[in-house]
Amino acid sequence: MAAPNITPISDLPRDQEWRVGAAVFRYQENGHYTVLLLKRATGSPTTGWWNTPTGPVRETDETIDDSMRRIILEQTGLGLQGYHNIYQVASLSWGSEEQPITKLNFLIHDKSAEIVAIRLSEFSEYQWVEEERIDSLSIPVAMQDVIRTGFELHREGYV
Repeated sequence: MAAPNITPISDLPRDQEWRVGAAVFRYQENGHYTVLLLKRATGSPTTGWWNTPTGPVRETDETIDDSMRRIILEQTGLGLQGYHNIYQVASLSWGSEEQPITKLNFLIHDKSAEIVAIRLSEFSEYQWVEEERIDSLSIPVAMQDVIRTGFELHREGYV
């Protein structure tokens, strides 16, 4: 397992918003390597779009790793209790000078058999998606890049 990001939340600059995104990858019973995507439910600005588990870093989280695990558990029910590898990849920044936002992105290769459990108030569905289908789904472009990085690292034998 790769070393978790144990950066204390208290060490993050306070002049911006921090978010975490995690692309969770897993082999399926048919042998295909897939990524977990969640589809936003009605009422969200991103309704109908697919994304990975994503959420805000909270001051109650002790480390970045704690934030990532909390977000995955809250949004998917996956507790990452089994063997898994975690890799931090390129972060994304957006927003304005007055309100900058940075999203720290992680790739997780999950070898558990845990069952996904989503909140229907937040997500309308989830799917384990093969790489060939990524272009056919409505996924934010920046997140597509993170997902493609995960598949590429897998092909190169890093996960």
